[in-house]
Amino acid sequence: MLKYAAKSDVGCRRSNNEDSFSAVPELNLWVLADGVGGHDAGEVASDIACRVIRESVAQGVGLEDAIHKAHDAILAAPANGQGRPGMASTVVALQVEKDGFHVSWVGDSRCYLWSRERGLEQISRDHSLVQRLLEEQHITEEEAGSHPGRNVVLQALGQESIPRLEVESIRDRFEEGQILLLCSDGLNDYVAHADIVAAFERSNDVQEIADQLISKTLANDGADNVTVVLVAMPGAASNGVEPLPDAAQKGWLRNPLAWLIAAALVASAALFLL
Repeated sequence: MLKYAAKSDVGCRRSNNEDSFSAVPELNLWVLADGVGGHDAGEVASDIACRVIRESVAQGVGLEDAIHKAHDAILAAPANGQGRPGMASTVVALQVEKDGFHVSWVGDSRCYLWSRERGLEQISRDHSLVQRLLEEQHITEEEAGSHPGRNVVLQALGQESIPRLEVESIRDRFEEGQILLLCSDGLNDYVAHADIVAAFERSNDVQEIADQLISKTLANDGADNVTVVLVAMPGAASNGVEPLPDAAQKGWLRNPLAWLIAAALVASAALFLL
């Protein structure tokens, strides 16, 4: 059975939280949306994104189509008295399908995959100005962290300036012991990759990891809203063997037959040595 945890915080310098998330374990669906900074009513846009995607998937709509429906709903909302013109939101959505997963996203909210064997990997690709500059080799990774346009997104739900919304997706296997992390940029903008990794290395408990990531963001004076959603595929211990409970490990000591077998083995070993 999948385990999950979700946590959101307004951050150190904001008065309202424009992040939204939706956890729907009965659909194996998790959605995280981040109202685009600088646009009025970002919290309305992110809330609409989560609601429409959740409702659409419940009706059997595929993840990409559900995101397109959310985009249309945000565009139409101001005329219906919801929010304001120009509001927009990023989104990253996860649906687990048997032993695989499907992630779709728009904007710079991210998805990471954690495993003990391979560490922490970003499996989504930011739809941002900085990402484009990196891909075109105009800036380096080091320069990206302090670039003045690092918060500029090129795709967002409700964005009126784009000719067509581009939803990007990835599908892969979801294996035992792996954890998927969805996060708004309030996490990766203020917590170094190595510190995110450290949170995963310290614990296998998704709630503890979520608490640590939010606490680290606030300790770093995170100015933005921050939201994390973690979904884990339970598996064996890191050595490949599920540890027995203490009672099971020690139960053989109270078993007379086990004592007889142990005594016979000791006696055989003694004869062999003689």
